[in-house]
Amino acid sequence: MIRTKFTPAEGEQYKNAGGGTFRCLSSGKGLPAGEATMQNVASGWTFEAHGCGIYDDGTIDWDYSTGGYFMKERD
Repeated sequence: MIRTKFTPAEGEQYKNAGGGTFRCLSSGKGLPAGEATMQNVASGWTFEAHGCGIYDDGTIDWDYSTGGYFMKERD
């Protein structure tokens, strides 16, 4: 599969090439291209994804992540 550099779109959900579904909470707004705040929709694990890429089948991944935490549910 071919992987190209990519910046996730805020509010969109993506399937990860390694499994799971992730929602983009933030991209742009001071973040470099290819970086985004992402959240696992099942667990709430939230982190900064660096070096995002998308494959020709529409799945995504990233080179590494930082600052991970579980986001508390909002009332």
